[in-house]
Amino acid sequence: MWNPYVIILVLFVVAGFAATLWGLSVIAKGRRTLRWPSTEGTIEESRLASDTDDLFPHILFSYRVGVQTYRRELEFPSGTNPTSELAASYVKKFPAGASVRVFYNPERPDQATLEPGLLQGDWMILTLGISATIFGILLLVFGHS
Repeated sequence: MWNPYVIILVLFVVAGFAATLWGLSVIAKGRRTLRWPSTEGTIEESRLASDTDDLFPHILFSYRVGVQTYRRELEFPSGTNPTSELAASYVKKFPAGASVRVFYNPERPDQATLEPGLLQGDWMILTLGISATIFGILLLVFGHS
């Protein structure tokens, strides 16, 4: 019969490994956006609260690629901690009517962002995943002798 301690640690290692893979995909996606072409866009709406969360701002922008015009809401990566300060800073940074540089995926122009590259917390997911994996493995190897 399996020791419950070992089962919990194995699950901890698996969760850490999954978080590591997730972190790697977030970083890869952020790096890809650095190579995306850009075009001129316009902030159409900018307000402190989104429809889904009062602490995330609602920033709607439009841009044109070829003959097609696209409209997108600025998305925040999962794990972003919404605060009223965050919302206020984005509304100030992207006021309605402002011209902005929009970075779009050349393979799918409907995917776009105003902030290409890695964001401040992107490394956190990878770091926590690696740490949890290593910690769990060390406890499995040395912790239950």
